[in-house]
Amino acid sequence: MTTTLNYFKTLYQWFFPFTCLLCNFPSQRYADLCQLCINELPSLPQTCSRCANVFTLIQPDHSLVCGECLKNPPPFDNTFALFSYTHPITKLIMELKFQQKLVNAKVLGELLADAIQHTWYKTREIPDLVLPVPLHRHRLKERGFNQVIEISRPIVKKLKLTMDIKSCQRIKNTLAQAKLSGNARRTNLQNAFSISRDFSHCHIAVIDDVITTGHTMTEFCLALKKAGASKIDVWCCAKTQLKS
Repeated sequence: MTTTLNYFKTLYQWFFPFTCLLCNFPSQRYADLCQLCINELPSLPQTCSRCANVFTLIQPDHSLVCGECLKNPPPFDNTFALFSYTHPITKLIMELKFQQKLVNAKVLGELLADAIQHTWYKTREIPDLVLPVPLHRHRLKERGFNQVIEISRPIVKKLKLTMDIKSCQRIKNTLAQAKLSGNARRTNLQNAFSISRDFSHCHIAVIDDVITTGHTMTEFCLALKKAGASKIDVWCCAKTQLKS
């Protein structure tokens, strides 16, 4: 059965070859990103296990938590980030969000799924439930889709996880965070999310495309904790490098 399946995969690739999104050459993988380009992606250096901020100095223990998280623990337990938010990851995410290139979501989701399955959770218990960070209905109408849900689809499919896209709503149409100061960003997101489900005893994975300052993720996870979530892990495609 496996031999037959591999034969048809090879045949399909022969007639409909995958093309790398970054270099535009045929991909030898069953995905639209070639191995050479994957090898050049901007992996994060050693980061805090809690918030994924980069350590200034190399730490001997990969489970270490930064000083800020020790002083002010965030409402999530772990953060797993794939890449630094620099080129070409910025290109893939901006094209997804503003040019509707949904194939980028599939590629990013597949990369996340591989990391979850083969690296991040080799010795950890995987969460029970996946929650993509929701968009406000006005932003959703404007964009036509939630890019985080599209990134999440390959993950839940490959790992056979459950995704809930109905129980969490963004009820406050916030201003763009990038245009605001630190204090204004926190105020901007207060009471931005509504949770209609009891998440008691749930181990949740919250997924986002990019984490910058972390204010959006913090506010969303605070709402989930109030709804009973016992443990929250954060999965994201990219993280800005705020050194710890």
